[in-house]
Amino acid sequence: MRESMGMTWTFQIMLIFILIFSAFLAVYINFSKAYKVKNEVINFIEKREGITDSISSNPGSIQLITNYLSAHAYGAMGTCPAEAGWYGARKMEGASSDIEAVEQGTKYYYCVKKVNGFDAKNYNRSYYEVRVFFKFDLPLVGNIYTFSIDGQTVEIDFPADNLAAVAES
Repeated sequence: MRESMGMTWTFQIMLIFILIFSAFLAVYINFSKAYKVKNEVINFIEKREGITDSISSNPGSIQLITNYLSAHAYGAMGTCPAEAGWYGARKMEGASSDIEAVEQGTKYYYCVKKVNGFDAKNYNRSYYEVRVFFKFDLPLVGNIYTFSIDGQTVEIDFPADNLAAVAES
């Protein structure tokens, strides 16, 4: 009888370690997917040299980002910083109106901020800060916490973006 009780405890401890390991593995895989999304958003902004709209048949960075996020079933939303200069996307339809000035307490798919004039010698250079989100949710518990993942682009000379037009509307 004593040996069967000992085996029960050993079996329970093994199950706990397997559950902890599989939860860690699932979180790591989802976190790496969020980093890939952040890197792709940065690549699209760098490729189009700013936050741009579609021009005739040439898609802008907003359209490229929206298409990528829709194709990869990205659904994490979070709040952007309430500082001036941040823009976020609440819809995933692909119109230029998808990106708008950030409102406090509103959830967005991704956030972008243009930082310009940081270098006195090259005042036309800018870079963009990007924020995407990662949900930590469990099947039975639900969404536990949303993490934000930040990144920034390389410096862009004379960025061609539409953030000024978004701020006016």
